[in-house]
Formats: sequence, C-alpha cells, structure tokens
Amino acid sequence: LIWIIVAAIVLMFVMGGVMLIKTTVADTKVTALVNFDYEGIEEGLDPYGEPFDVNKIKSPSIIEAALSDLNESLSYVEIIRKSITIEGVAPDEAMDKLSLYQEVYSGGGNAGLVAADRLIVTECNPVSYIITLDYGSAGLTLNQSKQVLDGMLRNYQDYFFTTYGYNQSLGTSVVAIDYTDYDYSAALDVFSSTLVTLDEYVSTLALSNPTFRSGRTGYSFEDLSTTINTLKTAEVDSLSSYVIINNVSNDKEVLLTYYEYKIEELKRKQKVYQAELESISKSIENYEKDTMLIYGEGVDPENNTFTRASEKYDELIEQKVAKQNELSRCKQDITYFETRFTALKKSSGTSSDEMKAEVEERLAALHGRINNIIDTVNKTSDEYYETVTFAHAYNILVPASGTEPTVATSDLIFPVIIGEIAAFAGYFVVSVIKAISADYSRQKAKKEAREAREAAKAAKEAMAE
Repeated sequence: LIWIIVAAIVLMFVMGGVMLIKTTVADTKVTALVNFDYEGIEEGLDPYGEPFDVNKIKSPSIIEAALSDLNESLSYVEIIRKSITIEGVAPDEAMDKLSLYQEVYSGGGNAGLVAADRLIVTECNPVSYIITLDYGSAGLTLNQSKQVLDGMLRNYQDYFFTTYGYNQSLGTSVVAIDYTDYDYSAALDVFSSTLVTLDEYVSTLALSNPTFRSGRTGYSFEDLSTTINTLKTAEVDSLSSYVIINNVSNDKEVLLTYYEYKIEELKRKQKVYQAELESISKSIENYEKDTMLIYGEGVDPENNTFTRASEKYDELIEQKVAKQNELSRCKQDITYFETRFTALKKSSGTSSDEMKAEVEERLAALHGRINNIIDTVNKTSDEYYETVTFAHAYNILVPASGTEPTVATSDLIFPVIIGEIAAFAGYFVVSVIKAISADYSRQKAKKEAREAREAAKAAKEAMAE
C-alpha cells in the first residue's frame, strides 16, 4: 500500500513538473513571410531610390492601426514592438555567388585572393523577410497574436502604397487652399496651374500604360487627360476671359500688384531657363560621339570608322527639348500677364456687383468640378499602382502561423520511468534499512531475554544451595 501511494505521488509530481517546464520554455511565437518585388530592392533601395527600411513594418503607427482594427487596447503597442523580430532571407542568386566564391576561396592561390575580394563586395540584400512575434513575452494568446500580426502586414501594405504610390500628394495642397482668399484672376491662375499639373501627371501615366482602364472609375488616362483639358479650356479659360474683358476685381490695386509680381517672377524664370538651355546646347555641340571601327573583308581601310550617338547624347537632346518647352511656356505666360496688366491699368471703372456675383458662382462650381477630377485621378492612379506598377511589389507569402505549446506523451514517458525507478530505489533502501533495524531489534530482544533467563536460572540454583 505504501509503495502504491509513493508511486502515484511520484507519477503526478513528475508529469506536472515536466509539463510546467515544457510550457515555460516552449516556442511561443508566430511567424509570417513577406516578399518585395520591384526595381531597386535587390540593391537595398525603396521605390524612391532611398535606403529601404523594413523595420517600418513594426512602427508604432502600424501596430496601432492593427490593434484598432481588432478593438484591442493600445497599451500593447510598445510591448508588441519589442517582441517582434524581422530577419531577411538572402536571395538565391546572392547565395549561389557566395557559394561559388567560397569554393574558389577554399582552393587558395591567386584565385582564392580574388574570390576573397568578391566575398567582401558581394551584396546580399534580402527581398524576403521573416517577421516573428513572440506572443509569450507580449502577453497575448496565440489567436490574438495571429490576428495582430496579420493586421500589421495588411496595414503596412496600405502604408506602402500610400508612401510610394506617387499620387497621394496630387491635389491635396490645392484642395486645402481657400480660393476665396484670392482675387478672381489669382484664383483662376491657381485653378489653371492645378489642371496643368494634373494633365502632365496623367499624360505621363498614359504613356506608361495607354491601355489601362480603371475598374473603379471607368476612366483611362487618355480619358482623364481629355476631361482635364476640356475643363481648362471650356471653364477656366472662358471664365478668365470674362474676368479680363470686364476687369472684374475686388481690389484693382491689389490685382495690379499681383500681375507685376507674376511678370517679374516669370522673367526671372525665363533667364534661368535661357541659361540652362544655352548650357545644354553647348554640351551637345562639344559632345564627342562614340567612334566605331569596322574590320572585315571588303571594308575600305580609309573609311572603316563611323560615329554614333550614345545614351548620354540622347539624354542631352531630351533635356534640350524639355527646357525649350519650359522656356516657351514661360514666354507665353509673360505675354499673357502683361496683356492682363495693361488692360486692367487702362480700365477706369469698377466691376458691378452682378458681375462679381456671377464670377463667384462660377468659381464655386469650377472649384467643385476640379476637386471631383482630382479625386477621380487619385482613385484611377491608385488602382493603376496597386494592380499594375506595384501588383507584386509587396506580397504576404505566408500569413501569421504558429501553434500552442503542447507536451507529447513521448516527452513524459522517460522522465516518469526515471522518477519511478528513483522512487523505487529510495523505497528499497528504506525497506532494507527498516528490515535490518527490525532484525537488530529482534536479535537484541532475544539476547536480553536469554540473559534474563540465565540470570533467573542462576538465582534459582543459588537459592537451592
């Protein structure tokens, strides 16, 4: 009975102890795998050509967004950030190079020295990253940690497209401007500049992908360019002509000062553009084209060379054309503002209240249409970058995964056997000691009884004598 009790107690203590130790030191982590695929990532650069920082994935704003989506307390932000590690996975191409150079290096000699140099300069910028969240140290459950990590990766995707989508800043500054702070002509200049910038942006995207049509807005970039130009010519230019012809203004002197400022600013730009154009033209004139030598049967030895333009030469030509366009637009703007200035200065009367009311009404309607077209351009270009340009720029290859810490039966068998053997050994030693002690006590009792009998017998014999 004692042995059964001891064995049962040992069994419970050993199993409980093993399970406690196993769960305490268990791998309480969830992991995910993301991949980046765009031009420049192999060099460790972001889409803007700046050093890429993958640790933005665990920035506080990303974690806060994920916790907010799950209605979790934001008090977890810092401890989650500290519990996340990000490890880059080297590209296969770089690993192949390193393996090859390692083999050559191990051979020694001059080839080994060259390979050693190559090992030093070989860059191994990762394109895939393993993100690990230790939910044990973060104080989260397995399910919570999976949801948080997946939420972080989704919110980082939004951050990535917002940061590198190139279109988020379009129109935001213009929308923020209160056109009512300007006189009518100045407000129209702001609107016109906005539409010109918007058209240049859309035209660039149209050249990149002329066949793209947004599923969200139904527009192609060519459609947007046509709409923008129509809005500019039919609305802005028309209203601008009305304002100029009728000299509609809230303050004639303020408007004259504005025109003078614009003319001076444009003339300064004209000088800069002219100087840059002359510099580019001189570079083109002094540029030495690449010389090619031709050898072969039937080739005249005296005429076996020819020159051809290189990529740098072509680039200079493109720069010249672009600068000529800028200079031309600048001259046109100067003429335009000088005409305005002269017409306004000659006018003697002030515009009527009815004219001002009509202009203000048309300006408000125009402002709303411009905001609408900016919103449409942003939505269309957003879809373009997400589905075409950056379709595979950021991918969640493996979502957050992990397991609860468990103890297998095989983990318990050996410790239980050891514990039971130790308990049995202890029980056996105690039993032997108790048996020896009991035997010693019996022997001692027998000896004392024998001595007592002998003493009684001796006493009896003495009395008989």
